[in-house]
Amino acid sequence: MSVLRTRLRTLDELTAADVEAWDGLARAAAASVPFLLPGFVQAAARWLTPDAPPVVLTIERGNDLLALTCLQRRAANLFVPMPHWRAYRHLHAFQSGILHLPGEAGAIAMEFARLMHRGSWRERAIVWHNIAADGELWTALREGTGLRWSQTGFSRRPVLRRIPGDVPAAARVRPNVAKDLRRRSRRLQERGDVSLRILEGREADADAATRHLALEDAGWKGAQGSSMLASDAERTFFLEASARLADRGHMVFVETLCGDRVVASSSNLLCGNALSGFKTGWDADFANASPGKLNEWHLLQALDGRWPELALFDSQAHEDSYMGELLPDRQPMISGILHARGLQRGLIAAARPLRPLAYRWGHDN
Repeated sequence: MSVLRTRLRTLDELTAADVEAWDGLARAAAASVPFLLPGFVQAAARWLTPDAPPVVLTIERGNDLLALTCLQRRAANLFVPMPHWRAYRHLHAFQSGILHLPGEAGAIAMEFARLMHRGSWRERAIVWHNIAADGELWTALREGTGLRWSQTGFSRRPVLRRIPGDVPAAARVRPNVAKDLRRRSRRLQERGDVSLRILEGREADADAATRHLALEDAGWKGAQGSSMLASDAERTFFLEASARLADRGHMVFVETLCGDRVVASSSNLLCGNALSGFKTGWDADFANASPGKLNEWHLLQALDGRWPELALFDSQAHEDSYMGELLPDRQPMISGILHARGLQRGLIAAARPLRPLAYRWGHDN
């Protein structure tokens, strides 16, 4: 078996062939990490983090790309009192992790550990936010490599797992929730014919992205000034990311129409074996019918026929959101610090009492 090779490079150092291999890895990945899609990272680096660009870490065997993640350099702070890496993070990255090929978790974990045990000070600790706790690679990293895991956060995210031979996706919505959705659907139907439109690949074009931005801005986010349309950088990021992702078949817009009017839109990312939600928006004139919630229900109804091969629909939402009502399953998510033993362990343990202050000063992000 060929020796594995680990490389750390900037985005500018990657060739077109490197980006193509990255995209191929995202399609074949054992676990979906949609915010590591190349088009998403490239747009975010340009518009959201121009002063803190990501570095791309790859693990390869010969010409084969086995694993990839994106990291940012961080100076010593109250959270990690030594120079360290942080999984690439910005306002619109709801999850971190490592894209990796199926069947390679053990080899990748050992190569990752080799880097962290023998590398510079910065390589000895990496901060991760919202990683899937039950992934094979993360089990291997935390348990079989001599590395230590200091957990700092836990949550449960609403998802729908696809089980072969199981009931249809939409039928797994709780009966009382489905009854309320049917009632709201009838209310919307009174104002015009209701239909669903799914725009994928090249159909997920600039017009769809522009409609989506307008609907996201039309609700409470727009009123609070926190919508993507309220920020030139975020608006431009989304339009560029959408175009890049649509060109490679990763972007999906789901729209609910009342007559000819689009009353709700969601943006979704196809990565690996999962479809992940990203942003939602709806027309406030139709608020009494909850068009945003209906739009997600319509997506669940279309899921089996449109993407029969997918194993998961991931809401990327909080458990207490309306997606928590719609989706029957929960994905455990953890945040924490993966680090080497020895002095690093002592420094991180010594900083633990300072975490409340670190959170207050933003040293964890």
